[in-house]
Amino acid sequence: MSIPPVEPSSPDGSESGKPAPQYGQQAPAPQYGQNAPQYGQQAPGYGQNAPQYGQQAPGYGQSPYAQSPYGQQQTPGAVPRLVNIAFWLIVASGAIWVLSLLLSIGALDTPALRDMFQQQMAASGAAVNFNDVKPFLTGTIVVFAVISVALYALVALNVRKGRNWARILGTVFAVLSIFSLLPLSIGTLAVLAGIAGIVMLYLPATSPYFRKQQPFANPSAQYPYGR
Repeated sequence: MSIPPVEPSSPDGSESGKPAPQYGQQAPAPQYGQNAPQYGQQAPGYGQNAPQYGQQAPGYGQSPYAQSPYGQQQTPGAVPRLVNIAFWLIVASGAIWVLSLLLSIGALDTPALRDMFQQQMAASGAAVNFNDVKPFLTGTIVVFAVISVALYALVALNVRKGRNWARILGTVFAVLSIFSLLPLSIGTLAVLAGIAGIVMLYLPATSPYFRKQQPFANPSAQYPYGR
């Protein structure tokens, strides 16, 4: 009985005589268990580009309220620079206005004012001496000066705190003060400074400061997730 001849194998393990896969053709899939990753080796790509433990994710923890809507970094609760400028303009306006009132007390002793008062009293037929009325006029001016200090302080301090009602009240006073522009005097400077300060409170950079939610209006807004 004859033994059939055994065909020799090629060095790459393929059987001799069988055509090799052409270029571009997919090689046959490896059999089960072939070319499997060894035990303990990490699979390719696994765990790559993952953030390390303790590293903060990009943008995590950044508050959208820490930046103003105009691109400038601003600390939450800080008073805008223009609001501070408006505050000092209102304070300066009040100081100049009170100074003009106090200076008007000294003008009561001018001869021109005395003569004008005596002419008006004579025309009305009232026998009133100017010296008798002078203490009353002085006291009226002093009281009006004290009331002006209180009103200016009320508006200025609450405007700096972002109270919208103070801005509205200051607007009303600024409109009424327009009638005091004439005649030109030191009081005119006070009126112009006050109007400039109120106008600055309505600029795009300062208006959002007065539209913020007040804690007393919505207590839960201060602690949205509880205390």
